[in-house]
Amino acid sequence: MALDPEQVFGICGLKLDAAVFDEARQCWVIELRSVAADPTCPRCGQPAARRHSAYWRTLADVPCAGHQTLWRLVVRRQFCQNVACPQRIFAERFGALTLPFARTTTRLTDVFRSLALSAGGRGGARLASTLAMPVDRKKLLRIVRQTPPPAATSVRVLGIDDWAYRKGLTYGTILVDLEAQQIVDLLPDRSAESVAEWLRQHPGVQIITRDRASVYADGARQGAPNAVQVADRWHLLKNLKDAVQATLLPWQAELRQHLGGAAAPPADIEAGTPPHTIADAPEQIAPCLPIPVHTQLQFDRIQELRQAGSTLHAIAADVGRSRNTVRKYVALDTCPAPQRRTRPSRLEPFKAYLLERFGDGCENARMLWEEVQLQGYAGGATMVRSFLAPLRGQKTPQDDRLPPKPPLPSIRTLSCLLIKVPELRNVEEQRWVERLTALRSEAHTVVTLTQQFAAMVRRGEAQVLGTWLQAATASGIAALKSFAKGVWNDLAAVREGIVQSWSNGPVEGHVNKLKTVKRQMYGRAKLDLLRARLLAGAT
Repeated sequence: MALDPEQVFGICGLKLDAAVFDEARQCWVIELRSVAADPTCPRCGQPAARRHSAYWRTLADVPCAGHQTLWRLVVRRQFCQNVACPQRIFAERFGALTLPFARTTTRLTDVFRSLALSAGGRGGARLASTLAMPVDRKKLLRIVRQTPPPAATSVRVLGIDDWAYRKGLTYGTILVDLEAQQIVDLLPDRSAESVAEWLRQHPGVQIITRDRASVYADGARQGAPNAVQVADRWHLLKNLKDAVQATLLPWQAELRQHLGGAAAPPADIEAGTPPHTIADAPEQIAPCLPIPVHTQLQFDRIQELRQAGSTLHAIAADVGRSRNTVRKYVALDTCPAPQRRTRPSRLEPFKAYLLERFGDGCENARMLWEEVQLQGYAGGATMVRSFLAPLRGQKTPQDDRLPPKPPLPSIRTLSCLLIKVPELRNVEEQRWVERLTALRSEAHTVVTLTQQFAAMVRRGEAQVLGTWLQAATASGIAALKSFAKGVWNDLAAVREGIVQSWSNGPVEGHVNKLKTVKRQMYGRAKLDLLRARLLAGAT
């Protein structure tokens, strides 16, 4: 069956005069003309039979058979014969096929728009060139900016959060429809006024989820006073964890001594038997490193400025450190020593096998390296040799040395353990919590109140929140009192956050999506381009 050229090239409403393949440019050249009898004036809409002239118009179309397609379109210029029309001469229009002054067909523009929204300017241009649709990256960005925003819909449950133009410096606001799981708008700043104005322009919001920031609380009260505000549960627990960290930080030296000195001796030592024939793999302990001179000088400077009455913001600007670091140093009496962090080795899954083979008498490091390679080990022989070296000196049956102590938990780890579900803690973690509880009476209070609040949030027991706040206020622990005061000031939203199923978790996910799109454009995109891509659902 013969192929119809009009069907091959997807031409509708035009007459095909010629279709040739240009070997030099490796593209199809299609010559077309309109089949309409008399073009209509775009101003008054009346047909015009009197011709002025004609010219060739070149349009790029979607590719055919893997090659670029160019239209050579005959455009008629006509005289408008309506004496009341201000348009005297006009060029023929082609409806939905292409727009006036465009250099591409409408369907190719739609393809370019999809590529630009998904891959951006440079990425979309590279992809389009591979697909036989060469285009300049700037044209793609123009198409994105000309894309009309999606039609506004009524939002019932709104999630609000901030996002960073430049982290720590400038921020904007993201608004998400939590029921539709879609971004509805980006605001250029992080202020109560902009949030309130948006809410006034979009009535119908009944529930607003947010973090603990007072800016969004004020904006929601001003713009939607009847909406129910829901404080995010994750931020509640994070704020509590930060309060626990601030409480434990001054006890750091005491904690290290208490947790490190309470380790029980191995069972074989208690029984009076030789501990090991072959010692276990030597563990890397995270020792305290020497305090750098500049760190000590900064610590002394922070203490000096604080005693002089300077604010945390002023101190941070003076010493060039963040306010969180300044706040931590202000709470300490001595400069904290840095700790070397250890990372799990690639050899870790194969250590048990190496110990077993070493105990069988095989001490050849290269042979053992080849054996673990067959099991999936991807490291070098040097790591295996370094692991076996200490074992060769620990084979005496009378070796009564104690195994090295495991690394002690950090303040952050301890605070996370208090938030963690007790049933999910392992034996060692539970032992750390018990030792912390026995450290002093204040520590017992911190552990008890923290676990009670975490359990209350998980179970949705908002009815006991008032009792807990009274206990935290009466505890005498400054950080917990400050946390309780913040909850009192935002009590209604916190109660709703505990009992409501809505949270700001999906909004955080959309913030991650925003970061991905922003970094894909190397941080150079202005708000209009970023907003257009996100509202269109860029992936």
